[in-house]
Amino acid sequence: MTLQEAIITYGKANLTETNDWYRWPVNPIFLPAGITLPIGSPYAQNTALKIQLSNLYSTADDHTKQEITRYYIVNWGGIRRNTEEKIRLYALDAPASLIARGSRGIASWSKALCIRNPSEYAIYDARVALSLNCLQITGPVSPPVGFPLLLGQNKLINLGSRMVLRHASVHSWAVARENRFYQQYNSILSSAAQFLDVKLYTLEMLLFAKTLELLKEAFPEEEF
Repeated sequence: MTLQEAIITYGKANLTETNDWYRWPVNPIFLPAGITLPIGSPYAQNTALKIQLSNLYSTADDHTKQEITRYYIVNWGGIRRNTEEKIRLYALDAPASLIARGSRGIASWSKALCIRNPSEYAIYDARVALSLNCLQITGPVSPPVGFPLLLGQNKLINLGSRMVLRHASVHSWAVARENRFYQQYNSILSSAAQFLDVKLYTLEMLLFAKTLELLKEAFPEEEF
């Protein structure tokens, strides 16, 4: 089984009309001007947010692009450690330049790219990274390729990442190339999304939401 096939299989088993497995809330207090959220589930509100922010970004001046990017990284994403210079870089630099950074700052700059074009660029963070690797254990995927694992704010996610690293080392996994893994990730998600007739970001949101379930499936003998 390939990773793309594993994602398709997992998507078939979990995607629904409401996608109520996604529970990340949108705080209406911090919404940028011009954004209106629909009444509905966190999934519906978050997808509407992505699309509206992307539309705003496409016609915005550089200052507003930075404000939109800051909102999505800091207020929505909860990543507060970036300097103003990094926010400016993530908001205005060419996608190829950001992607060339590899895993460095990817939890932030992939959010910036997602807002530029949510149909082409998916968010890559600690939860998504762990899910990608756990799916290769549960698939099982052959041959497995280790995607970079990120240090997150959740202790259980960080524990899971260490467990995956040990598993990958014991089973001699190949390692995804630092300068190519993000394109590979987007390509796999895009192909799987086309097969399932869903959006790229829907599969990214599924990977984000199901991380702890996938971790427990990958290591059923462990107590969490």
